[in-house]
Amino acid sequence: MKRIAGYILALAAAVAVPMRGTDVGKLQPVGLIQIYKEGESLVIITDSGDSGVGTTIQEAFENLEDTTPGVIFLDTADFLLVSREVGSQIKEVEGYLKPSVRICVAQERVDPKQASEYLSVHHPGVKLKDEPSLEIAPELVQENGRSKIK
Repeated sequence: MKRIAGYILALAAAVAVPMRGTDVGKLQPVGLIQIYKEGESLVIITDSGDSGVGTTIQEAFENLEDTTPGVIFLDTADFLLVSREVGSQIKEVEGYLKPSVRICVAQERVDPKQASEYLSVHHPGVKLKDEPSLEIAPELVQENGRSKIK
């Protein structure tokens, strides 16, 4: 009997205490992330219009999370654009993005929304899980408002 009373008490407590979670309306899903160097800083921009700045990849991602209204949702990212200057730090990105993220080199800042639309049709073959060298990653350029892979 005491055992049943304990189970009932535990069930009542579980039902009475609201579950803490993330309000779906506050999620900021991301499809594309670009990381490039600007002076001594690393800059991260997303196709959702959010950005972060730091001297390391970790600082830049933390700044991105802190300055995004709502909750940045990086699990939806399909594409990562990095400049060659950031290439040596690409292993640090693995803790923030899913392994199947496809990688391109982008030496200049691009329009992330336009690049995301282009890459969703023209998939680059190199993925983060492949432990890529930027030497084999395709390069994305934007000219006259259009994206293309070199």
